[in-house]
Parts: sequence; structure tokens; C-alpha cells
Amino acid sequence: MPTGQLLRLYRIDRKKSAVSVATHAGITVRYLEMIEAGTKTPSLPVLRKLAKVLGVRTSALIGEAPSEDHEEPVNSRLAEIERALITYRSIGLTEQGTPPDLPALTKRVNAAWQSWFTSPTRYSDVLQVLPSLIVDAERVIQATGRSPEAFRQASEVYQLARSVVITIGQVDLGGVVSDRAMRYAEETDDPLLIAAATWNLAHALLADDKPSGALDLAMKGSEVLEKSLPNGTPEHFSLYGGLLLVAAIAAGRTGDPWRGRELLRGSVRKAAQRVGSGKDFYHMIFGPENLGIHVVNLEYEAGEISAALRFANEVDTTSIPCLGRQVAHLSQVARIYERKNNDTAVFVHLKMAERLCSEDFLYKGTMRNMVTTLVKRAKPSYASEVREFAERIGLLN
Repeated sequence: MPTGQLLRLYRIDRKKSAVSVATHAGITVRYLEMIEAGTKTPSLPVLRKLAKVLGVRTSALIGEAPSEDHEEPVNSRLAEIERALITYRSIGLTEQGTPPDLPALTKRVNAAWQSWFTSPTRYSDVLQVLPSLIVDAERVIQATGRSPEAFRQASEVYQLARSVVITIGQVDLGGVVSDRAMRYAEETDDPLLIAAATWNLAHALLADDKPSGALDLAMKGSEVLEKSLPNGTPEHFSLYGGLLLVAAIAAGRTGDPWRGRELLRGSVRKAAQRVGSGKDFYHMIFGPENLGIHVVNLEYEAGEISAALRFANEVDTTSIPCLGRQVAHLSQVARIYERKNNDTAVFVHLKMAERLCSEDFLYKGTMRNMVTTLVKRAKPSYASEVREFAERIGLLN
């Protein structure tokens, strides 16, 4: 359901008038009416204020993933993941039989990460294998006598799980798997893997509308790594910079965008220069381009739309080895143009995103909401093309 409809339903359910909600959120009644009608898309800060007034999570106003993809119900695949998460050995829920071989599991985990980053059907590919990876990772831990390498692979599996379940809107599951990834990383005593799991958990906190917790966690993780930077490898700087990227966005969401800007312009920029472009250490894809994406995000969330657009035009994502990151940036730029009422530019960037990974439109409510808005207000000269696009991604019958 589009954000505007969700907002109206929650407002009615709470027995709040449009005047009351608009006044407490600091916007005009007309602007609220346009949001509910779907002719305006609120910025993230406005959306947070509206969610606070209505007493719901911000994510509740964005909407859940659609009920079906091209093959089968999304909920059935999520149910398989949920079942995999309760395979506890102590209560007899672990599968019986010969456990998988650790090297074989490692290859499967690497292949799943590769699919998640590069496949245009990454959701279908990874959702299909993720439940068995979770179960087998737990079985391998027991079969190997709780070896550090088994713990490493389990942490990798749960970090991948966090990326998947949060992307498709399952924030609660994201918290569960992120905690497991962190616990298993700690069992390896590998400071870099622990830093990666810390970054992963901080992202889960951000997705769950806990920016203060994400900020504290990311800063503490970066402080631990900072001690080893004088003799650090590119991996050290990648993890250090990645943690500070999360901290910068979290700072902005706590109402302190200037602290975020200082981080991005100082320590993060230096770390990105040390790492270089096109690198992937610990599945973080950190580098100058990713820094640029976060600069855009911070300015957008701070309400500085013109600055966000100016920085967005400087970002070249073609060297980023991750389709999802490229699509996310195109979606962000489309939202910026939507705020500037440039529907043509919105449409262009959404079509670019679809060419990279059309499945994102099946799972991301914000992208579908933009298409819904375009359908309502597209000019006659290209309205038929917008409707065709909406039909192609499953929004119109």
C-alpha cells in the first residue's frame, strides 16, 4: 500500500484530524492532504515526524513487500527462513544425517554473496538458498567441534541474511540475524570479522529506527579499529571507513547532520582514498563512490535537496561491484528529483534501476510508491509509457 494511504489509515485509526497531525508534525494541512492523496512524497525527516505523531515506526509508513513475486508467495520463502532460525540443537530441531562439509559450505556461502551483489535476479537466487545455508551453518559448527572457521562461515551467512531480510522489509528478523552474526564473529577473535559484524548490526539498528544505538555502536567499533590504522591494510581502512559511514548517517538521523558531515569530509574521505575504487572487503563495498552515495543520503535526509542533487551528479556508480548499491543510489536520486517535482527525471532514473535489477521493484515499497505517484500525475505526453512501466513491475493489472 502506498505511503499516503498507510498514513491516512493510521491517522483515522488513531482518531486524529488532519489539522492535528499536520500541526504536530510541523507541516501544512495542504501538504499532508497531498501526501495522503499520493501527489507528494514526504522527505524522510517529515516521514519520521509523522510516524512519531501517529505512534508508529517509520517503516510502517513505507509499506511491506508485495505478497507475490514472479514464482511463488514471498511469505512462504520468509517462512522457510523463520523455520531455519529455530533449528536449535538442544531441543532436537536440528536436521539429522551427515552434516555438510565445511569447505563445501564455504563455497556455497561465497556463491550466495556473489549472487546477492551481481545477479539481476538476486532476490530469487538468494531467498532460495538462504534457509539451507542457515541450517547447514549451524550443523557445521557442531560437527567441527565449534571451530573458528565454522563460526566465521556462520557469521557470514547471518550477515548475508541481514542484508536480504531488511531489504525486503523484515526489520525484526534483521535484528535477530544481525545479533547472531555478531555473536559468532566474536567466537573467532578476528578483529576484522568482528568489525564487519558490528557494521552489520549497526545497519540493523538504523533500519529499526534506532539511530542513537547505531551511532554509539559504529563509533565504538571504529575506535577499536583506529588503534591498528598506523600499520593498517586496505581491509582495515575499509572497515574503519564503513563503520564511520554508518555513524554519519546515524548522526544525521539523531538531528545532528553537521557531525555526520564532519565525519564524511574528514576521516571517511581519508579512509576511502586509502582503499580506492571497486574494492570489496568483507562485503562492505567501501570506497570513494560509496562515500559519495552517503554524502547524497545525508543531505537528502537533512532536507538539503539542492545540495543532495549537486552531490548526486558527481557520483559514478559504474565501478561499484554491487548491483544493489547502484540501484539504491538511482532510487535515491529519483526521490530527490521527486522532491523537486521533476517527474521526467524520476522516470528516467527508475527505468535505469529497472534495467539493472527489476526485482527491486517487487520488494522495495519506496520505489513502488514513486511509480504509483508517477501514474497519477504523469503528463499526457508520456503517461502511457509510465502505465506500461507500472504494469511491467506488477503495479497495474
